[in-house]
Amino acid sequence: MKRQNNPGAIIAMVAAIREQANTLILSSLSERSITDILPAHGAVLNALFKQSPMQMNELAEHIGRKKNTVTGLITTLEDRGYCRREPDPQDARAQLVFLTEKGEAMRQVQDEVSVELLRKIWMGIDTQKQIECIECLETILQNLKDN
Repeated sequence: MKRQNNPGAIIAMVAAIREQANTLILSSLSERSITDILPAHGAVLNALFKQSPMQMNELAEHIGRKKNTVTGLITTLEDRGYCRREPDPQDARAQLVFLTEKGEAMRQVQDEVSVELLRKIWMGIDTQKQIECIECLETILQNLKDN
Protein backbone atom coordinates (compact mmCIF):
# COMPACT_ATOMS: atom_id res chain seq x y z
CA MET A 1 0.00 0.00 0.00
CA LYS A 2 1.23 3.45 -0.92
CA ARG A 3 2.08 5.70 2.04
CA GLN A 4 -0.67 8.25 2.58
CA ASN A 5 -0.17 11.38 4.66
CA ASN A 6 -3.69 12.49 3.82
CA PRO A 7 -6.05 12.81 6.81
CA GLY A 8 -8.92 12.05 4.44
CA ALA A 9 -7.55 8.54 3.95
CA ILE A 10 -8.19 7.51 7.59
CA ILE A 11 -11.04 5.08 6.83
CA ALA A 12 -9.08 3.39 4.04
CA MET A 13 -6.05 3.14 6.33
CA VAL A 14 -8.05 1.64 9.21
CA ALA A 15 -9.68 -0.84 6.81
CA ALA A 16 -6.27 -1.85 5.43
CA ILE A 17 -4.88 -2.30 8.97
CA ARG A 18 -7.86 -4.45 9.93
CA GLU A 19 -7.49 -6.57 6.80
CA GLN A 20 -3.78 -7.12 7.42
CA ALA A 21 -4.38 -7.93 11.10
CA ASN A 22 -7.09 -10.43 10.19
CA THR A 23 -4.77 -12.04 7.64
CA LEU A 24 -2.06 -12.42 10.29
CA ILE A 25 -4.56 -13.85 12.80
CA LEU A 26 -5.91 -16.39 10.30
CA SER A 27 -2.39 -17.39 9.31
CA SER A 28 -1.35 -17.84 12.96
CA LEU A 29 -4.43 -19.93 13.66
CA SER A 30 -3.85 -22.02 10.54
CA GLU A 31 -0.27 -22.72 11.66
CA ARG A 32 -1.84 -24.20 14.80
CA SER A 33 -4.31 -26.26 12.71
CA ILE A 34 -7.24 -24.11 13.82
CA THR A 35 -9.37 -23.35 10.79
CA ASP A 36 -12.86 -23.00 12.26
CA ILE A 37 -12.37 -19.67 14.08
CA LEU A 38 -12.53 -16.22 12.52
CA PRO A 39 -11.03 -13.01 13.91
CA ALA A 40 -14.55 -11.78 14.77
CA HIS A 41 -14.87 -14.70 17.22
CA GLY A 42 -11.84 -13.47 19.18
CA ALA A 43 -13.72 -10.71 21.01
CA VAL A 44 -16.40 -13.16 22.17
CA LEU A 45 -13.86 -15.71 23.37
CA ASN A 46 -11.80 -13.02 25.10
CA ALA A 47 -14.87 -11.74 26.98
CA LEU A 48 -15.74 -15.30 28.05
CA PHE A 49 -12.14 -15.89 29.19
CA LYS A 50 -12.69 -13.00 31.62
CA GLN A 51 -16.17 -14.09 32.74
CA SER A 52 -17.96 -17.31 31.96
CA PRO A 53 -20.88 -17.64 32.02
CA MET A 54 -22.14 -14.32 30.72
CA GLN A 55 -25.60 -13.25 29.60
CA MET A 56 -25.94 -12.61 25.86
CA ASN A 57 -26.86 -8.94 26.35
CA GLU A 58 -23.90 -8.40 28.70
CA LEU A 59 -21.63 -10.05 26.17
CA ALA A 60 -22.89 -7.76 23.39
CA GLU A 61 -22.33 -4.70 25.56
CA HIS A 62 -18.91 -5.93 26.70
CA ILE A 63 -17.59 -6.33 23.15
CA GLY A 64 -19.39 -3.31 21.73
CA ARG A 65 -21.45 -5.19 19.16
CA LYS A 66 -25.18 -5.40 18.48
CA LYS A 67 -27.04 -8.28 20.13
CA ASN A 68 -28.06 -9.84 16.78
CA THR A 69 -24.40 -9.80 15.65
CA VAL A 70 -23.32 -11.48 18.88
CA THR A 71 -26.10 -14.04 18.53
CA GLY A 72 -24.69 -15.03 15.13
CA LEU A 73 -21.14 -15.26 16.50
CA ILE A 74 -22.32 -17.37 19.47
CA THR A 75 -24.34 -19.66 17.21
CA THR A 76 -21.25 -20.35 15.10
CA LEU A 77 -19.02 -20.86 18.14
CA GLU A 78 -21.64 -23.16 19.69
CA ASP A 79 -21.99 -25.18 16.47
CA ARG A 80 -18.21 -25.62 16.45
CA GLY A 81 -18.04 -26.67 20.10
CA TYR A 82 -16.37 -23.61 21.66
CA CYS A 83 -19.29 -22.53 23.85
CA ARG A 84 -22.78 -23.53 24.92
CA ARG A 85 -25.94 -21.66 25.85
CA GLU A 86 -28.28 -22.37 28.71
CA PRO A 87 -31.32 -20.53 30.05
CA ASP A 88 -30.48 -18.16 32.88
CA PRO A 89 -32.15 -19.63 35.99
CA GLN A 90 -32.52 -16.12 37.45
CA ASP A 91 -34.00 -14.51 34.31
CA ALA A 92 -36.26 -16.61 32.09
CA ARG A 93 -35.83 -14.14 29.19
CA ALA A 94 -32.03 -14.41 29.15
CA GLN A 95 -29.51 -16.99 28.06
CA LEU A 96 -26.12 -17.62 29.63
CA VAL A 97 -23.11 -18.38 27.44
CA PHE A 98 -20.48 -20.75 28.84
CA LEU A 99 -17.09 -21.71 27.46
CA THR A 100 -16.69 -25.40 26.76
CA GLU A 101 -13.44 -27.28 27.29
CA LYS A 102 -12.60 -26.66 23.62
CA GLY A 103 -13.30 -22.95 24.09
CA GLU A 104 -11.18 -22.78 27.22
CA ALA A 105 -8.33 -24.43 25.29
CA MET A 106 -8.29 -21.36 23.01
CA ARG A 107 -7.11 -19.11 25.87
CA GLN A 108 -3.42 -19.87 25.39
CA VAL A 109 -3.74 -19.75 21.60
CA GLN A 110 -5.38 -16.33 21.77
CA ASP A 111 -2.66 -15.08 24.13
CA GLU A 112 0.08 -16.28 21.77
CA VAL A 113 -1.58 -14.85 18.65
CA SER A 114 -2.22 -11.52 20.42
CA VAL A 115 1.42 -11.21 21.48
CA GLU A 116 2.53 -11.92 17.92
CA LEU A 117 0.05 -9.43 16.45
CA LEU A 118 0.90 -6.64 18.90
CA ARG A 119 4.63 -7.18 18.39
CA LYS A 120 4.17 -6.78 14.66
CA ILE A 121 1.82 -3.78 14.97
CA TRP A 122 4.13 -1.75 17.21
CA MET A 123 7.46 -2.79 15.66
CA GLY A 124 9.67 0.30 15.31
CA ILE A 125 7.21 2.62 17.09
CA ASP A 126 8.31 4.04 20.44
CA THR A 127 6.03 3.90 23.49
CA GLN A 128 5.08 7.59 23.40
CA LYS A 129 3.94 7.35 19.78
CA GLN A 130 1.98 4.19 20.62
CA ILE A 131 0.14 6.05 23.40
CA GLU A 132 -0.54 9.03 21.12
CA CYS A 133 -1.84 6.73 18.39
CA ILE A 134 -4.25 4.98 20.77
CA GLU A 135 -5.45 8.30 22.21
CA CYS A 136 -6.08 9.65 18.72
CA LEU A 137 -7.98 6.53 17.63
CA GLU A 138 -10.07 6.60 20.82
CA THR A 139 -11.02 10.22 20.08
CA ILE A 140 -11.96 9.34 16.50
CA LEU A 141 -14.11 6.44 17.69
CA GLN A 142 -15.86 8.63 20.26
CA ASN A 143 -16.46 11.33 17.64
CA LEU A 144 -18.16 8.76 15.41
CA LYS A 145 -20.24 7.37 18.28
CA ASP A 146 -21.44 10.87 19.23
CA ASN A 147 -23.33 11.21 15.94
